Amino acid sequence: MPSSRYSSLLAVLVLVLCAMATVHAEPYLAVREGLKCSACHVNRTGQGKRNAFGVSFTQTKLPAIVTPAAQRGDIINRNISEFLSVGADFRLVNTTALSVKKATPPAKTQNTFLLFEGNVYGEVTLVKDRLTFYVDEQVAPDAAGNREILGILRGLPNNAYVKVGRMFLPYGLRLWDFDAFIRSQTGLLGQDFGVEVGAEPGPVSLSAAVSNGEPFRSFDTNRGKQLTLSIAGVTPVVRVGGSFSVNTTDPTIAIARKALTMGGPFVGLTGGPVTVLGELDVVRRYVGTKYVTQKVVYGEANILFTRGVSAKVAYDYFDPSGGPKLKRVRIGFEPFITQFIQPRLFYAVNRPHVLPGANGDQVTLELHMLF
Repeated sequence: MPSSRYSSLLAVLVLVLCAMATVHAEPYLAVREGLKCSACHVNRTGQGKRNAFGVSFTQTKLPAIVTPAAQRGDIINRNISEFLSVGADFRLVNTTALSVKKATPPAKTQNTFLLFEGNVYGEVTLVKDRLTFYVDEQVAPDAAGNREILGILRGLPNNAYVKVGRMFLPYGLRLWDFDAFIRSQTGLLGQDFGVEVGAEPGPVSLSAAVSNGEPFRSFDTNRGKQLTLSIAGVTPVVRVGGSFSVNTTDPTIAIARKALTMGGPFVGLTGGPVTVLGELDVVRRYVGTKYVTQKVVYGEANILFTRGVSAKVAYDYFDPSGGPKLKRVRIGFEPFITQFIQPRLFYAVNRPHVLPGANGDQVTLELHMLF
């Protein structure tokens, strides 16, 4: 076995034994609590490992069952030493893709187990409250690979920061659902190398990144660059903002120097037990022999029935400007039982069935374990 594989297995063992920190959240939680992403995450634009406040919040406020130790304020942290901390999360998924009888040929029902996600995180504090080295590493479902590796300088005037390295770009809502059209149809799923700067004066959050514009690649192979901008205002009941991105060379097509441009607003509202999110993206890209304008819409409503138990209804829409308009509706429950276990059950309706067997309705049962 290659040494890199040994290193990956060793990292997993160390994290499972030593890292007891919750590390993954959804944007609706930040909206519901009236917080910015940076309130809970090491990465200032969200996603990945949680900071000390995020760990405390998840263990004492979020789950249905709070341990007696957590009730006393005895938080299980993820610190290996005063300058090193770690975290991990894993998602085991069982998906049933239902039959599509009208397809040619007819698609039969299929059931699949999948370790959908396995990520480990490391944070090295080089200068307290000022300089951090951060790593987000994928260990499953495929071979080990880096998702983010960053140097983060913070504590600047106006709560500003600078990030340098490989990163997820600061665009729109940072959903965990990779199949959501605002992620899969915009081409912003991948990580890219570049520089990001941002600031959070008062209720405003600003981010801007310049990157290679070639996600998933370890080096730049074209002459283009990508500029990504995001701005939002955050209050206890509403989050409203917008994003813009222009890539001078669309990485999804072979024709050189065809630009990919997108932008649009996003919003989050909360009141009582209900929290809603929405995003609209208008995408201009080169398809075939001409530029077309595509529209991507996402909306979700989250209902908190009681502490730790909530339901979600989500809607996706994609107009490719030529061809069938895609729609998806997801409904399900996602109880947060303890600070370490979150099961999820969802039913997804996909229309129309344009790809035989590829977009039939789905039933998904997920076990999310957080360490």
